[in-house]
Amino acid sequence: MYTKPMILPLDIAGDIFALQDEEGNTIGTGTREVCEVLMYIITNPLSPSVSVRIRALMPRRPNVLVAIAI
Repeated sequence: MYTKPMILPLDIAGDIFALQDEEGNTIGTGTREVCEVLMYIITNPLSPSVSVRIRALMPRRPNVLVAIAI
């Protein structure tokens, strides 16, 4: 549907927005600032040093599926 995630207004006053992915699914709602932060998180990958530190802190659980890939 879209080529990149989009922030769309949900009300006429422009107080509440929705962040939609490329397929038109709503990822989150909130103020414009909240949607901008969510968009930044989903469009910018973690740096390798941060990724390594996060994985080192996470305990290993072999039978648990990850809902959000880090």
